Amino acid sequence: MMEIIKGFIVLEGLDGAGTTTQKERLEKELGKRGYDIWSTAEPTSSDIGRLIRRVLKGDLAVPELTLAHLFAADRADHIYGCCGIIENIENGKIVISDRYFYSTLAYQSFNIGLEKIAEINDFPHPEYLIFIDTDPKTCIERIEKRGGEKEIYEKESLLKKIRENYLKAFSLISEDVKFITIDGSLSIEETTKRILSSLSF
Repeated sequence: MMEIIKGFIVLEGLDGAGTTTQKERLEKELGKRGYDIWSTAEPTSSDIGRLIRRVLKGDLAVPELTLAHLFAADRADHIYGCCGIIENIENGKIVISDRYFYSTLAYQSFNIGLEKIAEINDFPHPEYLIFIDTDPKTCIERIEKRGGEKEIYEKESLLKKIRENYLKAFSLISEDVKFITIDGSLSIEETTKRILSSLSF
C-alpha cells in the first residue's frame, strides 16, 4: 500500500499547462472557504532548488542522472525538512504544490528509464493528484506568448514525449491516490471550478 500524505494536493502538467496559475487560484479559493493553505512548488527556492533552475535554464550542464539526484535531494528536504510539507500538514494546513516527483518521472526518464527514476523517488504520494492535460502545441503557444527565456524542455517535440511519460508514470499509481485529469483546453475559470469540485475535504 502506498504511503499517502493527507491534505496534500499536487498539480501536474506540461510546461505551459497552467499549473502555476491554478495553484494560485486554488490557494485563493480555499482560503476564502476558511482553510489554512501553504502554497509551494518544485524545484524549491532552496540552494539545491536554485541550482536545479540554473540547469533547467541551460546556464549549467550536469549529467542527467546527477540532475535526477538533485531533484530527489531537493524533494526530500521539501517533504521532511524544516517548514516543509510534513511540518505544515502537522500544523493543520492544506499543502498545494506546483509539481512533485511525477514531473521528475515524466521529464527525466528519457535516457535513464522510468524504473531507475522511480527508485530514487520513493516518496509518499499526495492525497490528490491533479493532471492538467494540455496539448503540447497549445503549451508552446502559451510559453511563447508570455515571453522570456525558454527552459531546456520547452520544445513541442519534447513535450509530446513528456506527456507520454506522464501517462506511463500515472499508470503506476494505486487507487489510494485521488487522481483527477482536467482538460487543459478549458478556460482558467472552468478549470478552477472542476478542480474545486473534485476535492472532498
